[in-house]
Parts: sequence; C-alpha cells; structure tokens
Amino acid sequence: MTTIQEQAAVLALTRATHDAPWFHTARVILDAGSALRLLDGGCASRDEDDRAHAAAVAARVGPGDLAWGRELIAAMHAKGVHLVTVLDAAYPGNLLWAYDRPPFLWVRGGFRPGDHRAVAVIAEHDAGQAAAAARGLAEAGLVVVAPLRTPVDAAVHRAALAAGGRTVGVPEGGVGDPAALGEYASVAERIAERGAVVSSCWPGTAPGGRAAGCTRVVTCGLADFLYVVDGAGGGPSSRLVEEALHTGKHVFVSQRLHQEQPWARRAGARGGMTAVQDIDDLCLQAVNLVDMAPRTNTC
Repeated sequence: MTTIQEQAAVLALTRATHDAPWFHTARVILDAGSALRLLDGGCASRDEDDRAHAAAVAARVGPGDLAWGRELIAAMHAKGVHLVTVLDAAYPGNLLWAYDRPPFLWVRGGFRPGDHRAVAVIAEHDAGQAAAAARGLAEAGLVVVAPLRTPVDAAVHRAALAAGGRTVGVPEGGVGDPAALGEYASVAERIAERGAVVSSCWPGTAPGGRAAGCTRVVTCGLADFLYVVDGAGGGPSSRLVEEALHTGKHVFVSQRLHQEQPWARRAGARGGMTAVQDIDDLCLQAVNLVDMAPRTNTC
C-alpha cells in the first residue's frame, strides 16, 4: 500500500513540474517505482531526457513541499475526496496504459474491479440520443464515463444511473466542495454514491484553459473506447475523438454524425473508428470489443 509520504511526494514532484507536461513526471515516477526514491536521485530510466527531467523536478522539492502535500491530502480527505496516484493499486488500469496518464487523481466515490469495462459517451446537443446510449450500455453491464460540464453530460449520467449502472464523471476543473459544481452538484453526489467523480486538476482549479485538456485526457483514458453522438468540427466532441485516436482508443460514432460531419469522416479515414447504425448495434459491438481485449490490470 502506498504511504501518505509517497503520495505527498507525487504531489510535490508534480507541482515542481514547470517546463514539461505532467505525464513526463508520471513516467519517471513509475520508472523509479517510488516518488521518494526519485527525490533521492533514484531515476531508473535509460532515457537521457527522462533522467534530466527527474533530476530537475527533484531538485525543486524541499521538505516543506512534502508537508504541503500531506496537509492537502488530509484537507481533501476531510471533504470526502481521496487521492489516487500512479503508484497506487487503485489507479485505473485503462488510464495507466495511456502515454499521457496524469500523476494523480482526486476521487469522490471510488473505483472497483471491472471498471475497465467502460465506454465514454460524448455528445454536444442531442441529449435524448446520448441518454438512450448511456441507458443501453449500462443495461449491457458496461460502466459509463462522461464529462460533467453540460446539461447533456448530466443527462448521460442520469440515464445510466436510472438503468442501475455505474458512471464515472469528469468535471472540468477541481474536485472539492460539491457546491462548486453548481447545477450539477446533485448529479455529482449521485454519481459518487455508485461510481466516482474524478479530476486530475489541483483542487479549486476553475474550468477552462488547461483544465479542459485534463478533462479530455481523463475521460478518454478511463474508457476502453468512446461513443460519440454529435458535434461540430473543432468542438468538444472532435477534440475528444482526436485525443482518443491519438492514444489508441477505438471510437464508435453515430451513423448520422459520420454522414453529416466531414471532420468525423476524415478522422475515421485514419482507422480506429466504426459507425454504428443504432443503440443495439452499439451495445453489441461494444460488449464484444471490451470483452475480447487482453487485460493485465483490471482495476
């Protein structure tokens, strides 16, 4: 079991990452097998850039930073939020395999074995179709992942929960006081009762900017694949598809989206995308895809 001191070291090293993406720090921590070992100069990577990065971030961390990390963990725990780092067994297996995995996640609720059997449902406008997909996938025994930033996202979570399923919500920003989610606070509370609300941002981070990118990484990373209902080029749906295909995740899209949106056809031409006829077709292909994938980590 990862100690609080190890978790605090992960936070401190991440905060000291000024000149590189956070996933670079996650990678060198994993290579070392210990954030504390990394602080003591124990980088195990054979890559020269990784060794230089590890030395740079470790040099910026002092004893006060570890104390800060422990205090933050305790403060969040008091709010019902716990920390999961890349060193913890509870870190989700789907996300662990992503090259751009975040070093840590703040979680309200919790993960369970079997949460790798997950699909992210993405939509911008058609709440009815998105909810129908979420309901069908939940009834098929799959975990539904979705952002938590729009009324359509809320409809996805409500539909999956009403069908008796588990959902994982990814707000755009930090996870702390549920009231900070505004109109989605009650939905987040219901999600946490049966699944998890997850953020890779610092507590208190406002939506927008870098937080939007973090939401895409976590949403795609937690899911085994995506189902995209609608969306215009350059919008949230197309950016999520780009992230998913870039990280090797399969993408299902509605037949309508594939026919009406040139960006979807261009993305599909690269491979890794399937247009489905209806919800029954989606559920059949989704279950077949997720169950035939080899697993070495089922968290």
